[in-house]
Amino acid sequence: MIKTIGLRKVYNNDYEAVKHLDLNVGRGDIYGFLGPNGAGKTTTIRMLTGLIEPTEGMVFFNDREVSKGKQELKNNIGVLPESHGYYEWMTGKQYLLFFASLYGMNKASRIQRTNDVLEMVDLTEKANIRIHQYSRGMKQRLGIARTLLHEPQIIFLDEPTLGLDPQGQKDIENILVQLNKEQGVTIFITSHLLKDIERICNRVAIVQRGSLLVEDTIPSLLTTYEAMIEKENVNLEDVFFFLTDEKRGESKHDL
Repeated sequence: MIKTIGLRKVYNNDYEAVKHLDLNVGRGDIYGFLGPNGAGKTTTIRMLTGLIEPTEGMVFFNDREVSKGKQELKNNIGVLPESHGYYEWMTGKQYLLFFASLYGMNKASRIQRTNDVLEMVDLTEKANIRIHQYSRGMKQRLGIARTLLHEPQIIFLDEPTLGLDPQGQKDIENILVQLNKEQGVTIFITSHLLKDIERICNRVAIVQRGSLLVEDTIPSLLTTYEAMIEKENVNLEDVFFFLTDEKRGESKHDL
């Protein structure tokens, strides 16, 4: 569904944030995009979603280059950035109806779709409460609902469980898995909660300093690195720290 070839971003201060990334996100994936702080994850998402232009390289959506079909991309993606605000004087339902109107839906469609996404994220009973009364977890669910209003094929979520308590994290995870299985939504997610990523994702990419270290299914990653890590019951967290440990030098990536 999403493919990049040689994706690169250099900012005006000559800082190379992303270095020739080749990514492949398949239809129906829950795809974890992982890396330490400063690895280029947010910059990559902004290029994938058409918010900023790459310095070099190409992004393809459904086999069509994004530079030749940006409107098609925008019509078929939903984005929940790490930092996002809400019109807190609105109720949850008013907020979604407002955004549905921005998508050009007629009144009947706005009402129906708003009710549908509220049910998907389990906010129907809280729909008429003002957003300033929502917990952080409820706001995250509302944000996910907003990304789903126009029935996108893929949603991008940047740290969707950041700052949530364990129950809130679990609620968001359950919603994402359900959306993927029942609605067929492809999900591209960044998170530092590696145990959660291992639990819900089928494929991951790990990046560091703008470069791709590895992209694979989780079972394949664990099998590949188990002997090198020399530990029983290797998990994704073990692989992540093994690959991103700069003290080991570059030789470990030449696999």
